[in-house]
Amino acid sequence: MNIVYEILKESWNLYLDVAIYMLFGFLVAGILYVFFKADKIKQYLGTGKVKPVFLAALFGIPIPLCSCGVVPVATGLKKQGANDGAALSFMIATPESGVDSIAISYAMLDPVMTIIRPVAGFFTAVCTGIAQNYWGQTTPTPSVPPGPLKETGG
Repeated sequence: MNIVYEILKESWNLYLDVAIYMLFGFLVAGILYVFFKADKIKQYLGTGKVKPVFLAALFGIPIPLCSCGVVPVATGLKKQGANDGAALSFMIATPESGVDSIAISYAMLDPVMTIIRPVAGFFTAVCTGIAQNYWGQTTPTPSVPPGPLKETGG
């Protein structure tokens, strides 16, 4: 029973150490959400193999989306005309380097790792997106969503 108490006590102490950084991260995430609209991001992801990937990764870095929330946004980008590499680059860069996760990195790691983490996420996202555009298969986006299945009488 003493082990459970010690685990809970240390978890609470860790929470207290990280709380101020989490609050700061959520504050910055809220400010970005208000002033950095997704519609502006979509207009810059046109055709090409490298530039849209680079811009998608660059735009994805400050947006505070988790790995679950980035999937619908990337799907929306794809439907708005972004190529596969740009959507993939956005999906990798966004959850890796959100403002809240950078604040947590600063709280739990040193400042050097806080800088290296988003740089590595950006580099990984760009390399993956470019590789997708050059060597991956292009998936066609349906112009009309499929309707409900029709039953046949019989």
